[in-house]
Amino acid sequence: MSRLSRYLVRLYLVRLAVVLLAVTGFALVFDLLDMGPRVVRRAGGSTWALLAYVPIRLPTLVTELLPMVALVAGLLTASDLLRWRELVAMWGAGVSRLALLGRLWPVALVVLGGKLLLDDLAVPATVPALRAMGAADFKTVGLPSGGAMWLKAGNDVLRLPSDAAALGQPRDLLILRLDPQGRLVERIEAARAEPGPEGWLLREVVRRPAAARPVERLEEFLWPVRIELDQVALMAKLPRELSIAQLVRVIEADGFGVGGTEGHRTWLQARLAGLVALWATIALPFALVRRLARVGETFALFAKGLAIGFVHLIANGLLLALGELGLVAPALAAWTAPLLFAGFVLVLAGAFEQRRGRPLGPPLGVVGA
Repeated sequence: MSRLSRYLVRLYLVRLAVVLLAVTGFALVFDLLDMGPRVVRRAGGSTWALLAYVPIRLPTLVTELLPMVALVAGLLTASDLLRWRELVAMWGAGVSRLALLGRLWPVALVVLGGKLLLDDLAVPATVPALRAMGAADFKTVGLPSGGAMWLKAGNDVLRLPSDAAALGQPRDLLILRLDPQGRLVERIEAARAEPGPEGWLLREVVRRPAAARPVERLEEFLWPVRIELDQVALMAKLPRELSIAQLVRVIEADGFGVGGTEGHRTWLQARLAGLVALWATIALPFALVRRLARVGETFALFAKGLAIGFVHLIANGLLLALGELGLVAPALAAWTAPLLFAGFVLVLAGAFEQRRGRPLGPPLGVVGA
């Protein structure tokens, strides 16, 4: 790596660390004001639960804020290079904007690698703990965390809360036992269940026969069915909470017969397409800088960069929502906005280089002196 590359990478990473620390801390304060009382109540009134909540919540906060943090860090870096006339020196030395973007590959490697690790390892690992604390509410299209799942097991139909299924702790069960013709035989309610090799052992059971017979209350009752709880747990979680391997497993099994896979297919594509969009976010500020203006250039740079970034986030979020609902093909929903964004950034940098009269590179087959 050249000295110029090391200098640019150091400038960017220092600003990235400062902005990430400031923005994450600010967001964490508001998150504690919102979720803190719920976490404390779930912990029996102990405020020490907040100390455990903070590191568990950080991965989801960081992965949500990272694209905007990367954009702001890039804008700060580009504006500082403009302010101290360092970009003028680079341009005068023959470093084009596209070459400048190429020198930022270590930055892209750090940011994209961190984003991938957070989404694929940290978030899936911490979501169960957040759900147990009552704080896993992502406001995303899909199965709501407080909803219920309906499963068919033989002739029986089971309903259980989706958050309980996601934690692998079945509770508040409702079982509708049907005959082969589909007519209701009895209704079973249970406070909780313990899955075992012979079936589910239901606790605190109320059996309500469909016929005019008295209600029966039992301490326990063996329900002789086999349901793979880990598969149900995967389907009870929102697709964005799953790792790439888990998303592939759900898609290959076609939802285990529990539900559709439109959201999982969309988020699998989005997990990969998001890396392209994040690279474009890093490159955008350096593609926007095109001249040295002594007044107002920094404000214009920030205004343009933030406006373009927000437009992409809104368009991408809308397409992902349509993809989750099955209204748009998963690949189209996930890749359209990132590819358009990345293409726009590349064209922007190349177009401005041509406007300055500097070629993008030597023609093919021509070797410079």
